[in-house]
Amino acid sequence: MDTKRLIVFGGIIAAIVIGMSFFSPKLQIKQESIASPVVSVSTFSLYEVARAVAGETLEIHPIIPLGTDAHMFSPNPKQVSGITESALFIYNGAGFETWAENLKQTLPKTTQVIDMSQKVALIKSEGHGEHDQGEEHHHGMYDPHYWLDIDNMIKMTQILESEFSKLSPANAELYHGNAAAYIGKLQKLKSEYTAGLAECKNRTLITNHDAFGYLAKANHLENVSVIGLSSDEQPSAKNIADIINLVKEHGVKTIFFEEFINDNVSQTIARETGAKAQSLQPLENISEDELKSHQTYLTIMDENLKKLREAMECR
Repeated sequence: MDTKRLIVFGGIIAAIVIGMSFFSPKLQIKQESIASPVVSVSTFSLYEVARAVAGETLEIHPIIPLGTDAHMFSPNPKQVSGITESALFIYNGAGFETWAENLKQTLPKTTQVIDMSQKVALIKSEGHGEHDQGEEHHHGMYDPHYWLDIDNMIKMTQILESEFSKLSPANAELYHGNAAAYIGKLQKLKSEYTAGLAECKNRTLITNHDAFGYLAKANHLENVSVIGLSSDEQPSAKNIADIINLVKEHGVKTIFFEEFINDNVSQTIARETGAKAQSLQPLENISEDELKSHQTYLTIMDENLKKLREAMECR
């Protein structure tokens, strides 16, 4: 083969190799974007912790729509399908989402399930005594509003750092740094509550719904509620009369209610006693307006502290 023919042949081979490389399936796969694992969470507190730890590395999907009473929520078929397609489904537990207990039995093996109530410190509901480690969390046995104890939020952050690191090991260092930063903010918030509620003229916290037991216990407040742990309960006339007498006897200045729950009873007690009716956010969920104004667990808890200090006449 002469020199001219060798040059032509070499050019043809080079063109074939370049063409094969260009249309190579291997390279095409590299050009495709890889979807992030999906994590479905039930309550707002779980959503906030998940976002704080994962950043943009995971798709965090909140299940309960904004502005909805989380106690009354039940997922529709489309929402169930979304949970089924998740790599991780995290729910509050302790009887808060009765629908989740049945749903988790039907999920595929590709969806890992975490009942966060099994990982944190719980308070037994009235009449159920103390918490025994390792026992099952039957509906109504425990107060499910455990995220209002800031120590539990810290524990939830540590749990999700560990679980997300298993789900995406390449991002474990990022998750560790994000969790440490968020825990630092929670510890600062806890210090502000301890100092802010240390010296108060009145330590009685009266609410329409028994959602603040953890906050009251952590800060040595007396927690009194018009109805029980579920927002759909109806108060008895005797309970309302007893609370009116308590408000008058202790000189309570404020009756708290929740924005997503009917506040008629709180308003009635306020009128009968001359106290003020004031909203207090239990963070079971947030409204669309709160989301638009960039409200978070930290900012709402800070606002709650200001309202509590004013109501209890703290120094």
